[in-house]
Amino acid sequence: MCGIWNYYLDKRKTNKLDEHIDIILDYPIEVDYDEYLKVKLCDFKFLNNIHNISSTLQNNQFNIRRYSKTYTYVYGGSELYFDDTGFFNDQNVVIATENIDAIANTDTITNGELSLVYNHELINEISYWVNILNDTPDTSRKMSMLKDYRWFEIISDDNNRITTLDCVFYKDSYTASSTTDVTIKFQRYNESTTAYEDIDSQIITFQNSVPEEQISKTLTFTNPVPTNKYRLIYDTSIELGLPFDLYIIKLQANKQIPIYDSGTIDTPVEHNITIPNGFYKSSSLRTTLNDLLTTYKITTTIDSITNKIKFTNDNPTFVPTIQDLIDDNYQLDLVIPNIQNMKENLGITDSYQQYIPIPFSSYYEGDNHINLINLSKIIITTNLNFQYKTHNEFITGNSIHRGFGNILTWVDCDIPPMSCVSYRNYEDLSYKIENKHITSIRLMFFNEKGQPMLLDNALIHLQIKKLQKKSLY
Repeated sequence: MCGIWNYYLDKRKTNKLDEHIDIILDYPIEVDYDEYLKVKLCDFKFLNNIHNISSTLQNNQFNIRRYSKTYTYVYGGSELYFDDTGFFNDQNVVIATENIDAIANTDTITNGELSLVYNHELINEISYWVNILNDTPDTSRKMSMLKDYRWFEIISDDNNRITTLDCVFYKDSYTASSTTDVTIKFQRYNESTTAYEDIDSQIITFQNSVPEEQISKTLTFTNPVPTNKYRLIYDTSIELGLPFDLYIIKLQANKQIPIYDSGTIDTPVEHNITIPNGFYKSSSLRTTLNDLLTTYKITTTIDSITNKIKFTNDNPTFVPTIQDLIDDNYQLDLVIPNIQNMKENLGITDSYQQYIPIPFSSYYEGDNHINLINLSKIIITTNLNFQYKTHNEFITGNSIHRGFGNILTWVDCDIPPMSCVSYRNYEDLSYKIENKHITSIRLMFFNEKGQPMLLDNALIHLQIKKLQKKSLY
């Protein structure tokens, strides 16, 4: 007995979140020996809301393999700590931040972490600093030193280790038949004892044979330790003080510096990069990747002519410091899963390998243009047994690739996101099936890479027709 069964289906009703839809028949369809069945997909409609980059497609995750490099150091070298750079300009005018404190009787100039303090009984609240920090001493630039009243402090916020003070002392008057000894002291503030202690104490001797004399002296910290505050003063045993005014016309300092080793490359660590599920075009993909790769200082660009993607390593040359001994991004490798979707998306084919280096101060560029189309066709298959099996040859998109079964049709899907995919069987295409007893029918959905598609919406009209075998002749 011939018959036609029509099934009008809304996938949202029973299998919204499945990769298939099941049709449970109210009554079984059976055929006798002189009958056969044909199946026909009459029409199909689907709102294309499938993201082109997603966890479902397995094309939204890759890794960055990162090698860090750790340095160690020992103290040993020495370099200039301060001269007039940053404190005075070429015209010997103060350019550093200056603070005159009439209560504390201090005149302070500050450049970065370093402050130079002139302690002086401020007769006038004016700047007393002149450029005694220059390499060349100049007697027209002099600052007075007076026991217990006028001295210098060096304040280092970074606790730098001063190794030497290079000084030139000066008197501009006084002659006598005898010499004058002056004790110069280089001191550090000991936070444990809350008192200054001597680092170096040296005697300078003025001959007094002429009114003007200059004496150069280097004061040394033999085994320097981190210190926040230093002091330069003079002392004398002369009961009435010095018989002349003592000035300093040059003050510079050297500091101890760390000597770094060549570094040790650490065990690499792989960091997962996950692109949020979504609809992407080249510009939005580039923007998203740049946001995700900021930590690694990798910038992506897409060539406007070739449409190839480029990963650029923007890390600057790493210079270790005491505060930062680890070069986090010493070596960076791109780790792309060996999945066809991902490789096609990024245009990485011929140069593909498990670890793709992104050279320092250079880049890695894909072999071909990027391709963000992961769905050109929706392939609709069934578990019904066709008399003549459909033949297919497709590439494998990812690890969830499956066999298709028998294909009812494939439908064009290369349309803008959130547009409707429509199919109507104008060719009246149907397939003879060998099933003799049917209680349920399953339809499954794939893309052209053999990946199951989770369609959360679809309207389907399927038809089963029973025919007599004699009707073939």
